[in-house]
Amino acid sequence: MRLGLVTIGQVPRTDLTADVADLLAGVDWVEHGALDALDDGALQAIRPRPHEGTLISRLRDGSSVTIALERIGPLLDDALRACAQDGCTQVLVLCTGHLDHGPAPLPVAHAEELAHASMAGIADDRPLGVICPLPAQQADIAGRWATRLGRPVLVADADPYSASSRTAVGDAAAGLAAEGAQVLFLDCMGYTRAHAQAATDATGLAAYPARALAIAALTGASA
Repeated sequence: MRLGLVTIGQVPRTDLTADVADLLAGVDWVEHGALDALDDGALQAIRPRPHEGTLISRLRDGSSVTIALERIGPLLDDALRACAQDGCTQVLVLCTGHLDHGPAPLPVAHAEELAHASMAGIADDRPLGVICPLPAQQADIAGRWATRLGRPVLVADADPYSASSRTAVGDAAAGLAAEGAQVLFLDCMGYTRAHAQAATDATGLAAYPARALAIAALTGASA
């Protein structure tokens, strides 16, 4: 397998690939980003308008950008074609948002489905607390998880790309634990294992980052 890692932001995603290097050991992989070819003006043009869905990802300079869900599809298609041109035999789309794209020239797996399915099994019947990046995403996250689990979940937000992200994640986790959460899921590919550890340190609860669960599910490694 030659694996294409496709972010909805820009590559290189050293914050991500270094964090899960053990899960990618022995895997031949390349990375492409949906926003790789966009300059500052083009990035401004894809920011969410009122009533559009919101995604967030990392740019190659380490900053973050918000993206309209409704306008990511054609850019994602470009990244999938780039993976095919690189000889990839499988793609993993590194986003836990629900993304649509056109017909792909190779098999495409989505981190959303892989990570969410793994987390549903881990949580079982325990109250689940979910941390997402932005306040505007909470309602969508809560709805998708309620549909998957057949019961409500607890949701809080903490920006994984802010300078104080670990503190913010710990605070969000503590709030969820106070509301009754018994296990925690960090529902964005921007959350690192260090963020998960901050959540555990703040609550004593097991916390799982989406990136590790998704990549482990695809490669067969242990997260």
